[in-house]
Amino acid sequence: MDRFQLWIEIALSVLLLVTIFYSLYLGRALSILRRDRGQLDALIASLQSSSAQAQSGIDHLRQTTELVGRALGKTVESGKSLKRDLAMLCDRSETLAQQLESLLPAGRVATAAVKASPRVEERPEETSFRSALRLKPDEIRTMKPSGSKSAAERELLRALRQKQG
Repeated sequence: MDRFQLWIEIALSVLLLVTIFYSLYLGRALSILRRDRGQLDALIASLQSSSAQAQSGIDHLRQTTELVGRALGKTVESGKSLKRDLAMLCDRSETLAQQLESLLPAGRVATAAVKASPRVEERPEETSFRSALRLKPDEIRTMKPSGSKSAAERELLRALRQKQG
């Protein structure tokens, strides 16, 4: 039994050495895991703070978007209202222009007669109206509003200047 016992002890010694080396390896691995766990906890904390900041940024962006959306909606509504007003003013001005064009040939004959006669002077309103009929687009920009024009006419001239400028 001595030999058998000797072989068993040698086998147990080898297994014990393998176990010792394996436990040293596991000890190192566990220390690395513990060290990495601290870094992982720090990483998780950083991720949580970044997530909280992102959420607050999203909330702030949502509020800003709602405010801008409301302001934009009001601007669009006022733009639609202005568009309707301008369309109405354009229709009225076209109607008046057609009426004035129908009167213009008679006015030209009268003007020719007035120019031939040195006693009668031409009224300034007629002169400014005739010159306004012959305006070119670039002349509209330089035209200054007169005090006798209504607010709607001044607004129309301002809108025309903006559109051409």
